[in-house]
Amino acid sequence: MARQADERDAATPDFRIVRSLGAPGADRLLLQSKERRIPFKRIRSWLGTSRLGLFFVCLIFGFALMIQLRTQESLRQSTSGESANDLATIAGDLYDSNTLLRQEVDTLLSQQGNFTRSYDAGKQEDLAAEEARLEAFNGVVEVTGPGVELTIDAALRPVDVEDLLNEVRNAGAEAIAISGQRVVYNTAIGGKTGQVTVNGVKITSPVVFDAIGAPDVLEPALARKGGMLSYLRTSYPQAQITLTRQNNLDLPAYPNQIPIHPAS
Repeated sequence: MARQADERDAATPDFRIVRSLGAPGADRLLLQSKERRIPFKRIRSWLGTSRLGLFFVCLIFGFALMIQLRTQESLRQSTSGESANDLATIAGDLYDSNTLLRQEVDTLLSQQGNFTRSYDAGKQEDLAAEEARLEAFNGVVEVTGPGVELTIDAALRPVDVEDLLNEVRNAGAEAIAISGQRVVYNTAIGGKTGQVTVNGVKITSPVVFDAIGAPDVLEPALARKGGMLSYLRTSYPQAQITLTRQNNLDLPAYPNQIPIHPAS
């Protein structure tokens, strides 16, 4: 009996209409309408109200979504603008930094040029001084300066003159002349006792050694006990030997051409 009643209810137009609406919970509403005897018009009215509410919910959701999208777009444009400003600022800072670096490089190059010129000028002065010293040492130019003068009035042997010359050199003399003959690297001492020759020129007694250098160094070195002067005083007891400091000595240049041998 109950099954027949359900089939009759299912066959009713109201049941078909509810099913055709396809609303969720239609079966439940239908059962409730059966149990409570709710009119079908009220059910249909309730379904229409639900759809209207759903419509408003979707409308509000769409509106909120549109606002969110517009907000994101505004933020993106704002961020892009700020990024562009930041890039412009960074580019300006880099340009200023490059300008300062270029100025610093120019300053350093200028300082380097000044240093190079000063170095070259100082080097030229040093070379000129070294050249003058070598010319004086080699005897190719006249020289003037303080030193000592040693005078020996005796008939010296050539070996005595040569030994005395070596002692004057070892004492630190910068330039030497023997009786007016400038001593150079190839100066030869020859002759015989009482007739000594220097650079092939015969010199007579007294023999005079002129040595340019520091007088306070040359005089003690030559007058030391056991030195060459002590030997000469012992070997030539009748000789007159004097050693004096001189504030200014003039030494002539070597009169002959000095041979130059190129390095092999």
